[in-house]
Amino acid sequence: MRGRLAGKVALITGASRGLGALEAVMFAKEGAQAVIVSDVSQSALQETVKAVEELGGATTVIPLELNVTLEEDWTQAAISIEKRFGKLDILVNNAGITKRERFVDCSLADWNRVIAVNQTGVFLGMKYSAPLLRKSGRGSIINMSSIAGVTGYFAAPYTASKWAVRGMTKAAAQEFGGWGIRVNSVNPGFIWTPLTLPAKQMVEAFTLERAGEPEEVAQAVIFLASDESSYMTGGEITLDGGMTAGGEIRLIAKELGIYRDE
Repeated sequence: MRGRLAGKVALITGASRGLGALEAVMFAKEGAQAVIVSDVSQSALQETVKAVEELGGATTVIPLELNVTLEEDWTQAAISIEKRFGKLDILVNNAGITKRERFVDCSLADWNRVIAVNQTGVFLGMKYSAPLLRKSGRGSIINMSSIAGVTGYFAAPYTASKWAVRGMTKAAAQEFGGWGIRVNSVNPGFIWTPLTLPAKQMVEAFTLERAGEPEEVAQAVIFLASDESSYMTGGEITLDGGMTAGGEIRLIAKELGIYRDE
């Protein structure tokens, strides 16, 4: 049976671990022709490459050294992809970092570093991938934002960068629409990882009263990458268990006895 991404060539940034690595594996399971996994060093990508190869499918997996903040790296990446495949069908701007600093404590160096990766990296990715996606005739760009991009999150540089990603997504959707390129963003909320386990109690404030699983975010990315979302562009998918829909208010209402699950 053909997968949802059969015949498609995809580039995923920040793919050495976490959600990026999982997306690479799931793209291969969905029959992608090729998955180009990128990060700041090729050695960091070996586990991702191994995981895709162990599936034993027909997907070609290619590790690519790419610093998303460097224009020359994007230029070379575009040249390499065009030379080998002549097109690109999917770009997932997944690479990102955070710095949880208040405005008054955040240094300019920390601010610039977060903006460089999370915002400028997305800009450069779209700029240099668009001509290859245009050749596909049905390209899809998925930019990873966050619920920090829809709320007043406490980490100033991270919040600013994720709001910017949403805005750039909508602007690019207008500009690239005539080229057959769709551009959408994903806003994950609290997703279980080893780093988030200490905040387990926080999930009680979510409408679904649980954190999300990485696979749930990856499935949303696959939907946006596939032709199933062919009429969706300039949009976004928020995966936060109902947090931004009023989860904290719901928790307070339950504690006051105003709201009950019965």
